Amino acid sequence: MNSEEMCTPEEFLEPHSEPGATEEEFRALEETFGVVLPEDMKAFYRKQNGGFFRKGQDYFVRDSEYELSLTYFHSIARAFHPNILPMDTLLNWQQMDEFLPGTLVPFCSDGGGDSYYIQADGRDNRVYYIFHEDIDEYLDTPENCLIAESFTDFLKKIHTR
Repeated sequence: MNSEEMCTPEEFLEPHSEPGATEEEFRALEETFGVVLPEDMKAFYRKQNGGFFRKGQDYFVRDSEYELSLTYFHSIARAFHPNILPMDTLLNWQQMDEFLPGTLVPFCSDGGGDSYYIQADGRDNRVYYIFHEDIDEYLDTPENCLIAESFTDFLKKIHTR
């Protein structure tokens, strides 16, 4: 699997006991937060609702300049682990903080407090990596934080080393 394209949760996430996300959970998230999750993202989450990357290998996503680490995908509605917050909770905090646009949905983390966000406004599904101590970089020049053109493109950029 060394730099092959990875597109399904079974390929790189540890299994856990929670079932995949349901249509009701997608609908609740979208209606509550005014977002539209892309279909490719929903297909992924139907199979597995978040999870840690497999043990024994380090996972990264590659952009034009860097290899950025990956630790876990956030779940929708139900936590798969007591220390990993689901997207709903993160979006609630994001709305209270009002730092980031409400249509940016945090879905993946590097474990150091930095997150990958998908633009879920129903028109654009680009993925951004936002360093938690430098949100202004995204607000000033979002193209500098762009990682992938879509959720599928993001998955295809995941590799091990």
